[in-house]
Amino acid sequence: MKKPTTILIILIFFAISAQPLFANYAFYRTVINTCKAYRVDVKESAMSFTTQNGETVAFKLNLKSMRNNFDMVLLVGFMSAGQAIRHQQQLAEKMQKSGRNFTAELPNEVEISVLVPMSNENMVVMATADVDLVIQLSEGTLNSSGFMRQIKDSIQTL
Repeated sequence: MKKPTTILIILIFFAISAQPLFANYAFYRTVINTCKAYRVDVKESAMSFTTQNGETVAFKLNLKSMRNNFDMVLLVGFMSAGQAIRHQQQLAEKMQKSGRNFTAELPNEVEISVLVPMSNENMVVMATADVDLVIQLSEGTLNSSGFMRQIKDSIQTL
């Protein structure tokens, strides 16, 4: 009699702890699929969430580009993060309508780093944007040049 109870407790524990894993998996899959559509290679190991006090603060994504297309790769990174954020919001709404408890994994800002190969060394271009701007870019309400003007002060080269 104790074995079925133990198995049931273990299954309940895994079901409860799987929600954050599902949220990250769905977020990462959306980023990967959007990047693939624009022929930008990305792996799950290049993505991370930064948290403080148990709250998601930033989503970080590291990408590689060719020497001349780093700006396009930067924009694709932001757009894919925006698509993933929108997907999480829609998933949360859908789950709540069906009566299930689901909290979306939503960062406050998005940071994209692009590794650009130069002659002997590599250059890193980093930019940070607020989630609202990233969502506007992914929805198409803000065009790419307007988005770049908005984040121009946050762009750094290392």
